[in-house]
Amino acid sequence: DAYVDLQQYFALWDAARKRLEEAFGHRVSLEIEPGRYLVAESGYLVSEIRAIKKMGANTFYLLDAGFNNLARPILYGSYHPISLAPRSGPDERPMHDVVVGGPLCESGDIFTQQEGGYVCSRSLPVASVGDFLVLECAGAYGSVMASNYNSKPLAAEVLVREGQVRQIRARQTLDDLIRGEELTSDLSAGT
Repeated sequence: DAYVDLQQYFALWDAARKRLEEAFGHRVSLEIEPGRYLVAESGYLVSEIRAIKKMGANTFYLLDAGFNNLARPILYGSYHPISLAPRSGPDERPMHDVVVGGPLCESGDIFTQQEGGYVCSRSLPVASVGDFLVLECAGAYGSVMASNYNSKPLAAEVLVREGQVRQIRARQTLDDLIRGEELTSDLSAGT
């Protein structure tokens, strides 16, 4: 997304506010929710390429993360910059067009789609299974919209501050996933 000049929006709002206050005879205020503006660029989803698949004219990088980790692309076609973090080999690689998808059993589990679910490709470096893709600008509405879809555990979260790395949320375990579920004796296997 392009940089947003808040001063320009403030000037427009302030002019409108003054006209409204004059017309209504009382103070008018504006409430905003600036979460995405403040934190989008602070989060990244790091995912491993688990498979590279050719289907028709498309090459797919299939990741170990899906819309259960980052739902914005499937919900409204949001664009997230994607970069390669190679496990080994040269950092500089030739580019080619790829579609980036996840492991879920849904045809819409695609990170490179436009609004309306239209699958599109991105120009990304040639990669190998085991390399990592970094989905950028995932700090807003990333983990808070994450789910356990397909019984996938929530990802761990780490904070990197002044070169120090600290885990701030542990990866969910199988026990975490099934906590709170109970089978009564009449539904247990073998009865």
